Amino acid sequence: MHSILTKLLFLPPVAIALMVVNWMNAQPSATAQERAEVAVPVRSLTVGPEEIAAHVVGFGRVETTRTWSGVAEVEGRLTTYDDALQVGAMVKAGDLLFEIDARDYEIAVAQRQADVLRAQADIQELQVNAANTEASLEVERQILAIYQADRDRIAGLVTGGSVAATQLETANRTFLSQQSAVTSLEASLSLVAPDLASAQAALAKAEADLESAERDLARTRVVSPIDGRVTLRGASASEYVRPGDVLVTIETMASVEVEAAFQPAELAHLIGTLDIAQVAGIQAGPLAASDVADTIGRVLRADVTSQIGGGATEMSWPATITRITGQIDADTGAIGIVVQVENTMDRRVDPRRPPLVSGAFVTVTISGPPGPGALLVPERALHHEGATTFVFVVDNDSRLRRSDVRLGPAFGDRIEISDGLSAGDRVVLSMPSPATEGLLLDVIEDGLPKR
Repeated sequence: MHSILTKLLFLPPVAIALMVVNWMNAQPSATAQERAEVAVPVRSLTVGPEEIAAHVVGFGRVETTRTWSGVAEVEGRLTTYDDALQVGAMVKAGDLLFEIDARDYEIAVAQRQADVLRAQADIQELQVNAANTEASLEVERQILAIYQADRDRIAGLVTGGSVAATQLETANRTFLSQQSAVTSLEASLSLVAPDLASAQAALAKAEADLESAERDLARTRVVSPIDGRVTLRGASASEYVRPGDVLVTIETMASVEVEAAFQPAELAHLIGTLDIAQVAGIQAGPLAASDVADTIGRVLRADVTSQIGGGATEMSWPATITRITGQIDADTGAIGIVVQVENTMDRRVDPRRPPLVSGAFVTVTISGPPGPGALLVPERALHHEGATTFVFVVDNDSRLRRSDVRLGPAFGDRIEISDGLSAGDRVVLSMPSPATEGLLLDVIEDGLPKR
């Protein structure tokens, strides 16, 4: 063997080349199957019309719709202030929150009650005196009439010479004396009306003072007017408080609202996708601006979503659009929309769902009703060449073809194709290499979840 290799080393290079060519020609030729075209595996998605609801997403913080502060309206020492009434504690409407020493106010009420009784007695006395005076005046008037008749009779006798003139003088003095008594009673009776009015005014003042004293007494005991959560505790038992001191603050959790920020362009697109007349059942024809605004508020749906447990759990609450702030933020260009969530404490809806708490950062999604069928493709299936957007599709021969498309609105990570695709087309999701039209493909259908 060694001698053979030694001889080969001394062969000319041309002879060696001829030997190699003869060896290659002697090898068997490749089979037809080995020379066949190899299909490139790709993933594809068959597109079809889907009912999709346009939506926009904004973010904001939860705020309570009502806050109530328990403010001292009278002064005194706190006799009742439950130590359990701490920040975060839940209270119900009607629960006693604090009580101020009421003894001084009870005494004031008793005094005002006595003043009322005294004023009522004064009025009653004036009314009795007025009745007695009227009766006396009636008697005195009758006596005056008798004296007047007697005087007239004597005057006739004096004229006929039957009696002396001195009897007429006596009759005149008696008549005048009685007339003076009647005049005095009439004067006294005329003073009853203003005295009675003064007494009635005194009674009204006494009653007002009594009402004020009773209100002060009632203000010593304060109960919660709402169901809610304590957010501020401003005093403790035995402290002396004065009017204006804030003792407790409670915020309702029955309903909350969120002012979420949205981009005006996204909102305009959402509203533009709505067929207001069809959705709201309004007859065709022009609509007033106020009708359109009201209808949009009724057909749009809002949902508030919060991440619970550090994002491990996502909770959602249905909401109602209540108003638009009408102001655009100078820094972000966003506009505020306020939504309200009701019955956040109703455990019957979902026992696992906690109430929304003020200050929580939440996501607000506003969506319209499902629209007509649309063709959607994942964003990763789109390719761009200058101003042209295209996708690769699988033709009937399982070969790669390019199709230029026109894009519609985005729905999450999927884009609507408004032109360039038809229902049933198979869109290539994974990019083959090389991406040459006519390339034979081994198609693996991708089943994306419908949304």
